[in-house]
Amino acid sequence: MKLLKKINNNFALAEDSKGEQVIVEGRGVGFQKMPCELNDLSSISRTYYGFNSETIRLIQTVNPQILQIADQLYNEAVDQIPAELNPNLPFTLADHLEFCIERLNKNIELKMPLTYELESSYPLEMKLAENALERIEEQLGICLPASEKAGIALNIINSELTVKASNTQKEEELIAGCTRIIEAHLHQTIHLNSFNYVRFATHMRYLLRRINEGVSENCSYSLYQTMQKQYAKIAGIVNGMAVYLEVNGYPVSEEEKFYLILHVQRLCDRERCLTTQP
Repeated sequence: MKLLKKINNNFALAEDSKGEQVIVEGRGVGFQKMPCELNDLSSISRTYYGFNSETIRLIQTVNPQILQIADQLYNEAVDQIPAELNPNLPFTLADHLEFCIERLNKNIELKMPLTYELESSYPLEMKLAENALERIEEQLGICLPASEKAGIALNIINSELTVKASNTQKEEELIAGCTRIIEAHLHQTIHLNSFNYVRFATHMRYLLRRINEGVSENCSYSLYQTMQKQYAKIAGIVNGMAVYLEVNGYPVSEEEKFYLILHVQRLCDRERCLTTQP
């Protein structure tokens, strides 16, 4: 490997054995006189491909401690999230974290309307985001508001590649199928871009992931029976959804049916499906 140009003390622009330009990371790698051949590759901790000039600018200007926190967060994400991650995530995270701190200094706080949905559907990513806030406070003495968790989590979610993508496609197909069942029973068209439907679809994704992971919500059987009687029409729709999901490899327990009744009822109530059907 050939080192071409210093970016900072721990990063350098390099050329790999195939002649492709890369960014290499390693403690003190930038202290060497360049250009030069690097024979001891053990000094390189990570190699980055697919970068651009903005990545180099970021490495040169971002607080090294923030980049270190972003790198730690990336390593945790790799260990905990069952999906391939974009290897350039540390840079996008560092850029986002620096922007969070800049907003704090200007007394600007962003409200994320989908925080609850992210907590439900992406608990691992939200936990990692919480860890990031704790590290920033511990290492930099900066206390970012809890509302910043959602933005950090979204950066991680958006970096998730192949495995999550294939799972997501299957989930979306199943949610679309369940939506058609609701529409067919109620003779209504549900507005797929409405906030109410987005919230419902998020709950459905979380349900499918719980089933896929063998995790189930808890509720009493008597409570489920009460809900069946109180919302008999919705319970019938949910039974149809459950059959559809089971045929597609997602068996739905009575506990999950209870929560489905709640979510479908909430969707239909807010979309006024139950009051306008023929």
